[in-house]
Amino acid sequence: MYEVDILPKIGDIIKDRYKIVLKISQGEKRIIFSAFDQQMQQIAVKLEQDTDGETTICVESAILKILANSNHIPRFFSYGQHKNCKFMAYELLGPNLIDLVNYKRPYKFSLHYVLKFGIQAIETLQIVHNKDFIYRNIKPGNFLIGNTQGTFGTFYLVGFELCKKINKHHGVVTTPTNKANFRGTMMYSSLNAHNLVELGRNDDLISLFYILVEFYNGMLPWSDVDEQKVQALKEYFHGRKLLQRLPKQFLEFESYILSLDYTTDPDYTYLISLLIQAAEENEINLNDPFEWEEEINEERMNVMILQVKQQHKAV
Repeated sequence: MYEVDILPKIGDIIKDRYKIVLKISQGEKRIIFSAFDQQMQQIAVKLEQDTDGETTICVESAILKILANSNHIPRFFSYGQHKNCKFMAYELLGPNLIDLVNYKRPYKFSLHYVLKFGIQAIETLQIVHNKDFIYRNIKPGNFLIGNTQGTFGTFYLVGFELCKKINKHHGVVTTPTNKANFRGTMMYSSLNAHNLVELGRNDDLISLFYILVEFYNGMLPWSDVDEQKVQALKEYFHGRKLLQRLPKQFLEFESYILSLDYTTDPDYTYLISLLIQAAEENEINLNDPFEWEEEINEERMNVMILQVKQQHKAV
C-alpha cells in the first residue's frame, strides 16, 4: 500500500514537466493521474512505489518503448523517479470496454459491436505477439478507446506488467518445460492457466474469445460461480454448448484457437476473416460507427478538457 506522504497531490509537478490535475484510479500498488505537460497536452501519469525488486512500471515502460508507434498501443512519453515512486507518462485514453458495454444496455453488445471490437483486438494481439511478447492478462478493463473525436472508435491495449517474452532458442519458438504460476484473470483465463502451463499466444486468443462470447451473451456460464468451479465449467462449456446463440463462424474460431499450441504461429488474418464473414452473413456494415462515437462528440470532449484546464489554473 502507498504511504500517504509520498502520494502526489493535485497541483504537484513531476520532474518539472507534468502537472497533476485529477486522480483517475488507484489500486493497491499503482495510482494513475491525468496531468498536463509543458505544452498543455493532457496525458496520463502512472506511479508505483519503489520496492526492493524491479517495479512493474519499469517493465511496462520498456515494453511500451518496444511497441512504440504501433496502432492500438498508447504513446509512451517518459519514465523516471518521483520521490519514492517510479512513474510513467503516456497517452491519456478514454473509457474502457466495461464502461462502454454498460453505456446503455447492461453488460451486452450487439453482434455488430462484438465483431467490430473483436477485429481490432485481434489486430492488437498480432502487434504484441509479433514483437515476441505474450500479454497473459487479456480482460475487458485493459481495452480503452481514445479520447479524441478521431479515436473514439479505436481500442487501445494497456497494462503490460504481466507480459512475458516468447520462449525462443536460436530464434525458434520452443515449448517451455518449467511449471508456471497462475497468470491472468480467472474469468477469462485459458485452461492452460488453470493447469499452470506456461501461457502462449494461443492463450491470449482464448481469453479474447471468452470476452467476445461474454459481451454478446451478457455473461459466461462461469460468471457467477465460486472460483473452484470455474475450471470444470470451462472444460464442459465449449462448442455449441457455449456458442449456440452466436454465428457459426464462432465455432470455427474456437476450434482453430484450441488447435494451437505454444509453438504455433496463429493465423490472425484467418481469425479476422471469420468475423468479417459473420458480419456479411448478418448484413452488418463494419464501417458503421460504434454508438458512442456519435454521442461522445468533439463539443462534449472540449467541455471536459476546458473543465480540467480551469481546475488546473485554480491550483
